[in-house]
Amino acid sequence: MICCRTFGIKLLSSERARLIHTITAKPGLEALSYDLITQTDTYDEAIPPIIFLHGLLGCKRNNRSAARQLSSLLRTPVIVPDLRNHGTSFHSLEMNYEVMSDDMTKLINHLPPNIPKNRGFIMMGHSMGAKVAMIHALRYPDLVKGVISIDNPPYANSHASFITFEILHLLTHFTFKCLKQHPEWSLKQLSEYLTKWVEPNPLIVNYFVSNLEMKNGKIREKSALRILNESYEEVVQWYLKNFGDIEQFAGQANVPPLLLIRATYSEFVGADVHKHAIAKYFPQYEIQDINTSHWVVTDDTKGFIKLVKNWVYKTFKE
Repeated sequence: MICCRTFGIKLLSSERARLIHTITAKPGLEALSYDLITQTDTYDEAIPPIIFLHGLLGCKRNNRSAARQLSSLLRTPVIVPDLRNHGTSFHSLEMNYEVMSDDMTKLINHLPPNIPKNRGFIMMGHSMGAKVAMIHALRYPDLVKGVISIDNPPYANSHASFITFEILHLLTHFTFKCLKQHPEWSLKQLSEYLTKWVEPNPLIVNYFVSNLEMKNGKIREKSALRILNESYEEVVQWYLKNFGDIEQFAGQANVPPLLLIRATYSEFVGADVHKHAIAKYFPQYEIQDINTSHWVVTDDTKGFIKLVKNWVYKTFKE
């Protein structure tokens, strides 16, 4: 592996046609850290670059494998950022969909010149990231050419889906309790405790624990867990900053098409789809089911890639 640093860009792999650039924002700029993934020397001029957003308590690392495959199949760049308060991006007390959409604008403005911004972008996100993607598309319909929402609808989440947020809340609560009582614990010990007493699914526990790291022999936060723990009520809603403020974007004529990927073993979209609420904001929408839990990309990467590829080809190539 060859590693070099130039103007803040770290080249992780020198293998031709398989390049991953990790660009990390300088401290104080409040710009998102992101991976720029290009899997080909030449781009398909018909397909816009994709911005791929993780969900609550996720990070860009969660989506790297799927992003590589999509970049190769679709012959387009895929930008995979850490959202604010997540991963290696900056921390801020302000956490709502308006500021997260503003972060997308800054991200796009700071992309390198070889990214074909003139084609616009496909915004794709999972869970919380899906709402960021949809809201950004509504705010900037001339820039966003297509939206892919992974298991989250363009309206407030149902009460049935709150159990996921409650699990994350409990994991956060017991993590801080354990670290106070057992400062000597390793990540392995913490994971074993959380799996035994809070959430038996090791995939969910590992997903959560990825927000922590060992530093000087102690477990430390990478993501701003305390801020995120106070943001759950904002995340489940469907507004920018205040209740009702998104209504201004209903009924726009030039809104891009939406693919809503519904996980059949998840309550985030569920069987009772409010199609009128979707059409209110995205009249050109399509719903495709996938037989997974809410963690679509992890549960069935191959099926997810196929859905995205087919929709992108149909939307931009036919």
